[in-house]
Amino acid sequence: MALQTITLSVLIASPGDTPVERDMVENVIRSWNSDHTLKRKIHLLPLRWELGAVPMVGQQDAQQVINEQFADLADIVIAVFNSRLGKATKRAASGTAEEILRARDRGAAVHVFFSEAPVPRDHDPDQLAALLVFQKELQEHGLTGGYASPDDLAAKVRRCLEHDAYGFGDSGSSPDDTAPGRPSAVLRSTYQYDSQHSQNGLGLSRTRRENQRLRLENIGEVAAEDVTFDISPVGEGDAPRLLESPTARRIPPRSYVDFPVVVHLGAARQGTVVHRWSEAGEFFSEEQTISWM
Repeated sequence: MALQTITLSVLIASPGDTPVERDMVENVIRSWNSDHTLKRKIHLLPLRWELGAVPMVGQQDAQQVINEQFADLADIVIAVFNSRLGKATKRAASGTAEEILRARDRGAAVHVFFSEAPVPRDHDPDQLAALLVFQKELQEHGLTGGYASPDDLAAKVRRCLEHDAYGFGDSGSSPDDTAPGRPSAVLRSTYQYDSQHSQNGLGLSRTRRENQRLRLENIGEVAAEDVTFDISPVGEGDAPRLLESPTARRIPPRSYVDFPVVVHLGAARQGTVVHRWSEAGEFFSEEQTISWM
């Protein structure tokens, strides 16, 4: 039986000094497909100009050809910058900048990340200056992200893809909402933290209480039964320490359960949470990347 899916195209936009990051983003997209396409009936298609553009010579410049062939058709844009903005076009500060602005103006989901690693010793000062100007302009119109390493970028891109795909799935526009085996519960984890200070009679801080927990929420339409989960770190460091058994007999729709955790010194910045649950005797599992730093 053929699998009916909805395809969301993901444009990987970046200048030429980010080959490692571009490969990392594509790997994350393909990993997401392996984990979710069969169950969610959504497939993410990576788009890269160096792989997808068809050479054309005519009245248009190279960036216009890329825009027309696929950049302007992308549902999601993942843009990554290291220390360069890229070569200017006739319409924007660079080809990557043009792709970002055009996608933003037509309402696509646009996620932009800037490297927080030390600037390479052989960087181009003019390019870096132009990049900082563009970054400031973008930040005046929304939220941009940073990444410390390729592994850090992978975790954050995964979170963006989950946000976009889950949001699309929540719209009710799936091609086959009654497909057998399709889970109707959707489990998502978030790290919750708050601290409380108490004062003595002199108004001085006396005690400090920290409340750290992993909130496991069912944002689906039916209850998740026999819920379990486990956490593994992404990159260097350890996962948070769970203070209770990571199980819940039942999580009703639009409800959550909190599990106390401790994020200790030496913990990784992000981790992968694998959720497992049952519905009407069928078992399901999905994974999600979250941050606790």
